[in-house]
Amino acid sequence: MLYGWSRLLLVLLLAREPAPPLHKVEVRIAGPLAMVEVWRSVAAGTRTDGNRQVATFLDLSLPEGAALLDWEVVDNRKRIPLAPQSPVQANHALVASLKLRRLSLATNSSEEGAHYRIHLVPVSDGEKAVLHYRYAAPVGCREGRLVLRVPESLEEYPEPAEVTVTLDPLPSGSVIAEARLASQSATLRPDTRHLTMRGLAPGRAAWEIAWKYAGRSGTLPGQALAAAARVTPSRLVDGRERTVPGYAVVGALCRGEGAPVSQFPAQVLLLVDRSRSVGQGGLSAERALARALMEALPPSVPFNAVLFGREAVPLFALPRMPTREALDALVNAADPNRLENGTDVVAALLRAGGLVDLGTTDGTAPAWLVLITDGALTPGQTFDHMQAALSAGKHRNLRVLVLLVRQQGDDEVPVSAVAEYAMFARKFGGLVRVVPPGSLDETAHNLLAAMAKGGDLLEVRLEDKTMADVVSPGQGARAVFALGARPARLRFTLRALDGEAAARVAPVMVKKEWVDPLVNEPSGRQLAWTGATDGMAISILPSLPAVRPAADAPVRGRMDPLVLRNALSLAFMPRARACYLSRRVAKAGDAYLRGRVKLELTLERGELHDAVVRSSTLDNAFVEDCVRDAAWAIEYPRPEHRDAPTIANLNLVFQPHTPQERKPDASALDRDIDLILGPLTFPEDGSDLLQDKPAEK
Repeated sequence: MLYGWSRLLLVLLLAREPAPPLHKVEVRIAGPLAMVEVWRSVAAGTRTDGNRQVATFLDLSLPEGAALLDWEVVDNRKRIPLAPQSPVQANHALVASLKLRRLSLATNSSEEGAHYRIHLVPVSDGEKAVLHYRYAAPVGCREGRLVLRVPESLEEYPEPAEVTVTLDPLPSGSVIAEARLASQSATLRPDTRHLTMRGLAPGRAAWEIAWKYAGRSGTLPGQALAAAARVTPSRLVDGRERTVPGYAVVGALCRGEGAPVSQFPAQVLLLVDRSRSVGQGGLSAERALARALMEALPPSVPFNAVLFGREAVPLFALPRMPTREALDALVNAADPNRLENGTDVVAALLRAGGLVDLGTTDGTAPAWLVLITDGALTPGQTFDHMQAALSAGKHRNLRVLVLLVRQQGDDEVPVSAVAEYAMFARKFGGLVRVVPPGSLDETAHNLLAAMAKGGDLLEVRLEDKTMADVVSPGQGARAVFALGARPARLRFTLRALDGEAAARVAPVMVKKEWVDPLVNEPSGRQLAWTGATDGMAISILPSLPAVRPAADAPVRGRMDPLVLRNALSLAFMPRARACYLSRRVAKAGDAYLRGRVKLELTLERGELHDAVVRSSTLDNAFVEDCVRDAAWAIEYPRPEHRDAPTIANLNLVFQPHTPQERKPDASALDRDIDLILGPLTFPEDGSDLLQDKPAEK
């Protein structure tokens, strides 16, 4: 009897224990899209922040490119949907709920990487509920695998999540070759097309789902996926907003790692940009990267270098082994104190092509031309001119590696420059990389690994939409856009060394809610939600992190005109005066030559791109050409952290120091005679001057 009562008491005690916090994630993947549902327990309370009382708040981060669909809260088995509102309306609702509890709004800035902040205002401390939300996200690509990466949790005390992943079959019937959930590999059969995985995700750290399909799509070196849904977006038709039926499309291309071409290059030719647009810090970074790259290669790989600005100067007459002495010579030649005006990449490539025959290397290992520059291109430096500069020689076994390097704090390399270099490298099966600041040794080894796996894929397109200009080995590209008609098959195309590759892919048809928030403009999305239960009020707002510039943060802006004017007065005016004084005097007018010249200078990143004489009253070609050439010989101030061009207009006035000679007097008496004889006096009666013999008086 006692045993029965004790057993009943134990059951009652266990029933009164609180249930463990709920954190569950369900992921369904269809082609290049993932629908993620999350359930998580939350507790609302208040805490002291300084001399104020604030409510509970949580920061939420989403995968790259994800868009939230909806929110609801589960309280006492009741499902209460949160109403989508504008951020302004949601903020007003939050302020009203805080006033009811006499609480203050938390002023803590959002964590880095947070997309939303969840505000929980309780009726009384300790209220609990379960939040349920959904978001759609396009998948990414890393190391040749399709990836959905969930960022790390930003909560103070995060809980591990029970994760269930479902991979839907593709219309093509492709077999799943590999699948992992949070680093745990799934067991697959040879004919697996549909897969369900379960596992436990870490509480704090980021985790990912990775999978790969067997084979490849068409002639593409990798897997191409597409998804589509029927949507009814709103458009302006005849000035009125109307609903137009259509289809939203999401496409993704994941490139494989590629088979190794060769372990190491046969020889390397470095082209190092030392123009003024690079800057002293940029040239230091360029030469350090060049040295790290050569030190990562075996000592048996010969190299040479060409340093260029307006002119291209080779470092050695013949290629040399990368000894310490040879590398020191490269470092000394790339002196940051010896920058030049102009970035003539075409002239450097012409000099490189004539310096050594890069196409007659022994064996199958290719030679590599490594162009290291900051990406600042003048209008005449186009990809077709660059290709023509190297196509004149025998370059059957040549690869091109373009490294775009900028010093810390500079603006990013323009997208147009990356695209121009990508089209240039396409013909030679090369690679284009924007080198981030960091460990040079790690960067050099990653570059060698990429060089061994072949060139980049360029101009990747889905239908008529550009997905990416450059896709490196193991990486991918994606695009989201709308079509007017239902797509039966979507055409993927790209360009590589072997020509054009293509594939037609049947899209996976998904629900409208999966892709609708991905194709809508941000202004049309509902970016905030509000609602309330019996125990708490909930407001979900986009994160607005406070911007706190560091003490050494770069100041971005236009260059002060006074700085440029002072530099031109000190450096350019003496050269312009020398042009005038050294003119040839061939006729009388040249000695007293005077007039005005308007010179227009186009400056970008401290480098002169063009000097044009817009107008001139001198009518002297020697002085005008000399003044224009003198503009290339001086050093201009470089505006920090700014790529926008600066236009300087110089109005130059030329005249001799001696007074200008007057024209000869056309009167009967010359001016010089008048000066010698003095002024003439005339009598009161002028009749005597008309007689041959004047009367005596």
